[in-house]
Amino acid sequence: MLTLFRHPRRVWHVLSVLFRYFIAPGLHLPMSDRRPGPVRMRLALESLGGAWLKLGQMLALRYDLLPAAYCDELFGLLNQVAPFPYADVRRIVREELGGDPEVVFASFEPESFAAASIGQVHRATLHNGDRVAVKVQRPGIRRTLQADIELMYGMSWLLDLVHLFGVGRSRDLIDEFARWTADEVDYMVEARQAVLLWEHAQSDTFERIARVYRDYTTSRVLTTELIEGIPLIDIVIACRDNDRAFLEALAAAGHDLDRIVRRLDWNMLNQVFVFGYFHADLHPANIFVLPGDAIGYVDFGIVGQLPNRVRDSLTRYSWLLFRGDVEGAVRELMRWLAPGPTTDSDAARWQLIRIHQAFLYDTVAGRTRFTVGAPGPTRNPAENPYSRLAVDILATIRIHDLTLSPSIVAYLKMLVTLGTLRHQLAIEYDLQDNVRQFVRRLARQQGLAWLDPRRSVDRLFAGAARVQRALEFMEFLEGQESFIVEAQSTLFGFRRRVRQIRRRLVSLGAGILFVGAALYFVLAYPRDTERMLPRELPYPIVHYGLLALLVILIVVLVSNMRSMGDDQ
Repeated sequence: MLTLFRHPRRVWHVLSVLFRYFIAPGLHLPMSDRRPGPVRMRLALESLGGAWLKLGQMLALRYDLLPAAYCDELFGLLNQVAPFPYADVRRIVREELGGDPEVVFASFEPESFAAASIGQVHRATLHNGDRVAVKVQRPGIRRTLQADIELMYGMSWLLDLVHLFGVGRSRDLIDEFARWTADEVDYMVEARQAVLLWEHAQSDTFERIARVYRDYTTSRVLTTELIEGIPLIDIVIACRDNDRAFLEALAAAGHDLDRIVRRLDWNMLNQVFVFGYFHADLHPANIFVLPGDAIGYVDFGIVGQLPNRVRDSLTRYSWLLFRGDVEGAVRELMRWLAPGPTTDSDAARWQLIRIHQAFLYDTVAGRTRFTVGAPGPTRNPAENPYSRLAVDILATIRIHDLTLSPSIVAYLKMLVTLGTLRHQLAIEYDLQDNVRQFVRRLARQQGLAWLDPRRSVDRLFAGAARVQRALEFMEFLEGQESFIVEAQSTLFGFRRRVRQIRRRLVSLGAGILFVGAALYFVLAYPRDTERMLPRELPYPIVHYGLLALLVILIVVLVSNMRSMGDDQ
């Protein structure tokens, strides 16, 4: 509560806004604002500005917390902030990089070309001729955001009362927002995320991540490659307004909307399913269309990360869904969800099944529902089924008091944004065909990687580590012998079985290491191997024989470890 007294003017501003847009309408006072709740929420957050505005932008994609009407309205939040003076820019660059912009850079444009609540971006040129974008943090923004967050904590009881965030757990949401904001105001976090995405995109012709210049980057100044192309937001606006002149000029320059969307989807699939690390803020202002319809990305303050087990689960879910096994796909989806105290799991599962059945009707069966020669009035649906699927899943989570893994939330939020872009740019685009091509390429790459001798060594080391952990576990159990003496008679000779399993694991592990090493030598040095082999023994037989033996040993090892778990 002491926080409230440290910022009396700001507290009075917040109270007046809450009264105007929430309390007065809720009490039906005369002359109170009668506009719909979603509109009043957007206007309130815009009036408050600062961290409240940033919070509203975060909530715009939280369909698991707010009804869809509120999220859709929050997409329109204005973040138009006047640029701060160049004198402040010079001072911050001097403090962070050790010299004035005119000295550190060969040239530096005093006028920013983009300004937001956290910082603004200037074009510059390095002394080697590289064109760069320099993002400079707004002076005092950290103190401003921290003060607003402290106010949010101090007034959380009132926020719960007026349901400003649509939920009754304001402190939990503020905790999440505080962590997100702390990362956003530290440009080193964004730099590390951008570097990782850039490294992942090096082998992709149609994905271009702005390169970070690390020796020109600090926590308050971020210097990246200047991506110059057609802002995707200009194309989206032209499609929405049916600007024929712009679209014809775009096509005349060699650009194709279907191809642009295909590249966006391909890059997303590559980031998610190959690397498990993806750009989670696909606002069209952060995306540029480059020559050849390559896609350039900027602003890496928000990324998502999927562990291997989650990626595998997503793959199974997608495979079951597009095979038409809705109940199997929903069972896989339910693995990501944790029920709350009021959750009716059967009702939630049934609603999710209905949502997925509707999705399949709109997509997989879409090619057969158009009347040949006389397409009906509902040929082009008003809503994008892919975005609608993600939104409906998140709405079900909110309604049934379920909790979703944060990594999956980021993935679904990204799907909503990308689905909206896809629907605005190319409504007839065939996503399923693009996904099938990607899956075939991914399967081919994984197969080649499996046969790569360099990767074989990595797998052998990983297998050896797992065997070592299993052995350490066995030793731990043996060390607990004094505590299980009383149960020994009911465990069917526990110590004898432990020793047998240990010997078996050691033998299998040693065999795998030996065969793997031999296979590596055979693949890495084929000519030396052929000279060492008898003439009557062809090289391919040795190669494939060792590979088959290695696979058999690994299968036996996995089978033994699974049987050990079953016995336990």
